[in-house]
Amino acid sequence: MSVQHKENSSRLVTFRDVENVGPGTLAGDYLRLFWQPVFHSHDLDVGQAKPIRILGEDFTLYRGESGDPFIVASRCAHRGMPMHAGWVEDDEIRCFYHGWKYNGAGQCIEQPGEPKPFCDRVQITSHPTREYLGLIFAYFGPGEPPEFPRYPKFEGDEWLLAIDSYVRPCHFFNNLENACDTVHVGWAHHTTETFDNQVDDFPEIFAEEKDWGAEMVAVRPNGKKVVSQFAMPNLFLIRGVPDDPEVGYREFFAWWVPHDDNRHTQFTVAKKAKDDPTTDRYMKRRAEKLAQQDLDHESLARAILAGEIGWNDIDPKRVNLTIVQDHVAQIGVGLMAEREEVLGLSDRGVSMCRQLWVTELQKLADGEPLTDWRIDLEKFAASAEY
Repeated sequence: MSVQHKENSSRLVTFRDVENVGPGTLAGDYLRLFWQPVFHSHDLDVGQAKPIRILGEDFTLYRGESGDPFIVASRCAHRGMPMHAGWVEDDEIRCFYHGWKYNGAGQCIEQPGEPKPFCDRVQITSHPTREYLGLIFAYFGPGEPPEFPRYPKFEGDEWLLAIDSYVRPCHFFNNLENACDTVHVGWAHHTTETFDNQVDDFPEIFAEEKDWGAEMVAVRPNGKKVVSQFAMPNLFLIRGVPDDPEVGYREFFAWWVPHDDNRHTQFTVAKKAKDDPTTDRYMKRRAEKLAQQDLDHESLARAILAGEIGWNDIDPKRVNLTIVQDHVAQIGVGLMAEREEVLGLSDRGVSMCRQLWVTELQKLADGEPLTDWRIDLEKFAASAEY
């Protein structure tokens, strides 16, 4: 893959270049070269339009009468009216303000009120979409999109897929690094009932570059091992700690997709065997637990960081405490420009992911061919012994 960046130069790229993801930035242009999940399929009904913000840009996502999803520009070319406020007609979308109508490719096809329509000269942007594993994916880069990645281990009627996504108010790379940092679990999550107290049993961390990115291995003194996979640029495969007494480790994907420099969504797809007799009971308990959680994660995290409340002030039944803990950690470290860090051997996974990114961004800045990351579906696997 070779892409000439518009600001091509021989300048030295640093980790700080990962921070900005808007149009025309190195990190933003790099992420745009890959298919990104942008929405949950079940949250978009036929005939419905939604505003979305991805990589510092606003778009309109809608589902046509055919059932296909489409992504077009956020605003009408006529007077700048937000398109999601209008109407979906067949597989087209009509502007609320003056009725201009666009097809899924962004081409204007009707201009009510114009005595001499000039539709052929009006087009808004559009982007390719795909639906897969309960998510809507889109490609925002130049030219034809790359081959759409498939993950057969998550396909098939034998799997029940649970979509456990959330929004986090910080830079996406803070979350990416957190996943590569197994050591933080022993401290940040040691009071959470789904985690054993691991403060006295820290693992040794290993990281090895692979054809898809990196493999992270954490080995504890007792021999227990956790193996997870990071696929460039922003995908993680892991077997997570059980979140239910009757259910074992949950294998799941996590994509970290930026809204902008300061907010992102972790799109999470976890799989569970449908024929497992515990599945129905697990899903019922999960729904009951979610129904009790009426507290806002972000508000609690910001109150903790502001010193307004302590951890003992939070009712763990009314919130997913693990999410709050990770909110505090990842909001708390701040932006890359604000940090003064001293990394150690326990940060091998963090260091490797940073280096992979900086290396690719340097190639992009210099106009050199980018690495063609390839997932070996036989070797791209996760395991866990917590």
